[in-house]
Amino acid sequence: MATSVPLACCYIVVLGISMLLGLRGAEAQRAFFVFGDSLVDNGNNNYLATTARADSPPYGIDYPTGRATGRFSNGRNIPDFISEAIGARESTLPYLDPELNGERLLVGANFASAGIGILNDTGIQFVNIIRIFRQLQYWEEYQQRVSALIGPEQTQSLIEQALVLITLGGNDFVNNYYLVPYSARSRQYNLPDYVKYIISEYKKVLRRLFEIGARRVLVTGTGPLGCVPAELAQRSVNGECSAELQRAASLFNPQLVQIIRELNSEIGSDVFVAVNTQQMHVDFISNPQRYVPLGFVGTMVILFSVVLLSGVIVPGVEAKPRAFFVFGDSLVDSGNNNYLATTARADSPPYGIDYPSRKPTGRFSNGRNIPDLISEGMGGESVLPYLSPQLKGDNLLNGANFASAGIGILNDTGAQFLNIIRMYRQLDYFEEYQQRVSILIGVGRAKKLVNQALVLITVGGNDFVNNYYLVPYSARSREFSLQDYVKYLIVEYRKLLMRLYDLGARRVLVTGTGPMGCVPAELAMRGTNGGCSAELQRAASLYNPQLQHMIQGLNKKIGKDVFIAANTARMHNDFVNNPAAYGFTTSRIACCGQGPYNGIGLCTPLSNLCPNRNLHAFWDPFHPTEKANRIIVEQIMSGSKRYMKPMNLSTILALDATK
Repeated sequence: MATSVPLACCYIVVLGISMLLGLRGAEAQRAFFVFGDSLVDNGNNNYLATTARADSPPYGIDYPTGRATGRFSNGRNIPDFISEAIGARESTLPYLDPELNGERLLVGANFASAGIGILNDTGIQFVNIIRIFRQLQYWEEYQQRVSALIGPEQTQSLIEQALVLITLGGNDFVNNYYLVPYSARSRQYNLPDYVKYIISEYKKVLRRLFEIGARRVLVTGTGPLGCVPAELAQRSVNGECSAELQRAASLFNPQLVQIIRELNSEIGSDVFVAVNTQQMHVDFISNPQRYVPLGFVGTMVILFSVVLLSGVIVPGVEAKPRAFFVFGDSLVDSGNNNYLATTARADSPPYGIDYPSRKPTGRFSNGRNIPDLISEGMGGESVLPYLSPQLKGDNLLNGANFASAGIGILNDTGAQFLNIIRMYRQLDYFEEYQQRVSILIGVGRAKKLVNQALVLITVGGNDFVNNYYLVPYSARSREFSLQDYVKYLIVEYRKLLMRLYDLGARRVLVTGTGPMGCVPAELAMRGTNGGCSAELQRAASLYNPQLQHMIQGLNKKIGKDVFIAANTARMHNDFVNNPAAYGFTTSRIACCGQGPYNGIGLCTPLSNLCPNRNLHAFWDPFHPTEKANRIIVEQIMSGSKRYMKPMNLSTILALDATK
């Protein structure tokens, strides 16, 4: 990848890394080895017959020599700054540089080559480049050369004490999967399967690095691929980042972190360190002006904080995840209704069939739900239901889930479910929670925990499905026209959000409704000629914009961005309208159910059950599968303003880390 970032940003990213690793300038000099693509190539391609070169002006215009060096930058690149930060005498030379001999070998070497990827067929248009398998062979050759210079034992010590940086993956999308329409790889794999494939290949590369002697390896993810100028020019719609490439990055990066954890667990040591470069990039891409008036020193302080607290996973120095509180209905209930006398329960098979325990948990899903995946994205554990007897002691400090299936904004919503935790009661429980935590850690610390927490609230869908449209001529439909009912709901919802704020919430994700008329239950009961229910779709189209407008008004009144609007309608519509693009065979037929579209009644042990939940967007007549939930959370974490206003969760975490 030839994506570039401001020099100040590069410098601070690596300064943060060096401090996190506990290095102290000249006292901690160690060899440094670099593997990867154009983001870290220091000039190897200058010595190759390839079109992937940066050896002519204006490249290098701000480099100390004022000349092009082969770096894809106006000046220094990330390896240069890391070398400086760890106290190296000089930047590591490209391995193909004739000057890399004698004592200069002991500084390390840069094996990176612009254009390469994880896969050998990535970058074939550049012809002669040093593919990753060849870079690793060169490293073995390097060790033989150093052994001849200082002996095998000292060489082994040099290698094992060295710092290694590897930057790969972006080209596997930009210069392979998305290189041309209907590329070979895009015909061979859908995007989710392609990501799984390159992740499995990357794991082999990292394992090989370990076998060759690497014991401290920084592994960077991809940046926001769809937001670089090249992709804005070629694939942008209305000036927004390329949604498809953003999706690719949001699939790739979490899975990369997961294999790094797996490798460290297999090895029994924290060899590999995951660097969240996507979050680092998002910070200045989303708010570039923030880094202009501060100057270099100000930028250094901010980005170092981002790296220290949320950008880099480093053993022993990880920031404790913030508390997380959840309010709402069955889309986010993690099991509170298990403890209530209600028919709105998901505590029997086949619910939970794909949950880690393979048992029903009270989640209305085959596996994890949206709160679980947000917790995972923040690096924390899933928060327990408030009614769980296990929610005590230190578990309280993680937060709590107050959600209850069947509830709505209005108290009369879900009356048929009898004993459920209505919204006013969920907020009462939140107040009670704070009293319990105050006893545990003191009033001041409890207030700080709540103020710094993330809050998710998902409510509103039931006010249509299980109230206004529950039966023909329902009480609410006789009382209000649809337009007036929506206005009434928004007014009542505003009161709930202000109550949340009064109780201490300062970062609140507020989700809209999904495409209510397109869920299997509504297709079965109200669909017209196999299409979505027009009336419920109209309800969603009236409700969601007014919710966003109300949130903007609240933030303006408060004077800061407390409430974040998550456009879950658009998130759902992506895979409902084009399921194949997301690896689904259907977005109409539920995995578990009966009748048309498996949309009638409840999901029970006697229901039809699909063999592969990953092929279905909907698990039961109303609720998404875990896979669909992951797609939604990916957009919550890193989606553009089309999905998240005024910012996504990754940006929130980065900004809040500087406070």
